[in-house]
Amino acid sequence: MASVRSRQTKKEESPPHRSIAKSLVLTILTLLLLVVLFISGQLVRREYSFHPISGTSMSPTLTEKDMVLVKKRAPIHRYDVIAFSVKGEEGKFVKRVIGMPGDTMFIRNDRMVLNIGEHGDFETTYTFQLSPAVAEEFKDLTKIPKGLYFTTGDHIDVSKDSRTFGFVYKKEIEGRVQLHLPSLIRKQAESE
Repeated sequence: MASVRSRQTKKEESPPHRSIAKSLVLTILTLLLLVVLFISGQLVRREYSFHPISGTSMSPTLTEKDMVLVKKRAPIHRYDVIAFSVKGEEGKFVKRVIGMPGDTMFIRNDRMVLNIGEHGDFETTYTFQLSPAVAEEFKDLTKIPKGLYFTTGDHIDVSKDSRTFGFVYKKEIEGRVQLHLPSLIRKQAESE
C-alpha cells in the first residue's frame, strides 16, 4: 500500500513541474512572437510611411484628409504620385511626376515645353506656365538634368508644384505612393 501511495504522490507532484515547463515554453513563445512583431514593425517603418493629404492640389485623385501609404526607395516612373520635401518650402508635398531625367525641353516666354516623346521629336509635349523665377532658372536647359524630376498636382489650377519651386531632387523624394485610403472610408472605419 505504501508503494501505491508513493506513486500517487509522485503523480500529484508531476503536474506542477509540467505546468511550470508549459508556462516557460508559452512565455518563451510569447517573447519570440513579440520580438518578431517588433522587428517586422521596424522593417515596415523603414520601407513605408503614411501621409495625410492637405489641400486640393491632387484632386480628384486624392482629396483633403485622405491618407496615403508611401513606399520608400521605390523606383520612380512618369505619372507616379510621389511624396517629397523641397528645400526652402514648408511641409511635405504629394504630386505627380510628369518630367523625368533626360526629357527634352525648352523655355520661351516663361513657358516650358516638355517633350515626353521617345525620339526627342516633340511629337508628344506638355506646355506649362512657369513662375518667372523658375523660368529664369530653367532658361538654358535643353534636358531635365540627371536626378531631377518635374512634378505637378492633378488639380493644376491650384497646385503649388515644380512650376513654382522648380525641379524636385531625387534625394528629396521620400517615395512613391502605393495606395490611398479615402477620407470617407477612413471616417467610417474610425466610427466603428
